Amino acid sequence: MIVVRIIGGLGNQMFQYAYAKSLQQRGYKVIIDVSKSKKYKLHGGYQLDKFKIDLEISTKLSNFKSKLGLTKVVKEKSLLFNEQYLNRTKNEYVKGYFQTEKYFTEIRTILLAQFIIKDKLSNSTKGYSEEINLKENSCSLHVRRGDYISNRKTNSIHGTCGLHYYCEAVKLMIENHNNTHFYIFSDDIPWAKENIKPENVTYIEHTTVPHEDMLLMSLCKHNITANSSFSWWGAWLNKNENKTVIAPKIWFLEKDNEIACESWIKI
Repeated sequence: MIVVRIIGGLGNQMFQYAYAKSLQQRGYKVIIDVSKSKKYKLHGGYQLDKFKIDLEISTKLSNFKSKLGLTKVVKEKSLLFNEQYLNRTKNEYVKGYFQTEKYFTEIRTILLAQFIIKDKLSNSTKGYSEEINLKENSCSLHVRRGDYISNRKTNSIHGTCGLHYYCEAVKLMIENHNNTHFYIFSDDIPWAKENIKPENVTYIEHTTVPHEDMLLMSLCKHNITANSSFSWWGAWLNKNENKTVIAPKIWFLEKDNEIACESWIKI
């Protein structure tokens, strides 16, 4: 049995689940441990239960060694893909973020079917989704500020995507796609309104929950991500076969990673 810890915001939870689901599809018995994420209050808290997931869940694994006979704890050592994490021995407790599609790209169809919202959408989300679907070329643009700005430790790890990045990304998107309409998502909409002003734009200003905004991102034909796992998933779940996704080259200030997909444009 393999137990995979789920922790962090929605995007991180989805990376960990996708990795766990990939293990299951390789023949392992897999349980996800959500005991830590149930207590996580930032970014909307635990949210995998909003989706049509099917892995076995445990909320009380504090004594996992004695209860489940797990022989060791395995911790991801870096953010680079390591095939060893897909070839496990029996009875392990696995901690990590697994932030690259290389861990689960082979089961994309399965994940697309599971990361579907179960419950009824809010009226504002329905309205935005109808509008997005009518546009010739819609493009989500995500600005992540929040704790990336206010928390010194978080800022020292991630930094933020500057205005130069967004200006270049918008310019490139317009060059590649006629009549691009931008839908801007942010935890600081006033800042986005003041600083990012493409000609055709809608600022997403409703009060909703993260998984619905992620859905709206995925409905856009194209995507501009921040260095955020949240908008990463909005782009990855986009089913448009001809999508253009633009992502920052620098995702972490001092950590090597392979988060941005190989097919995405990195600037």
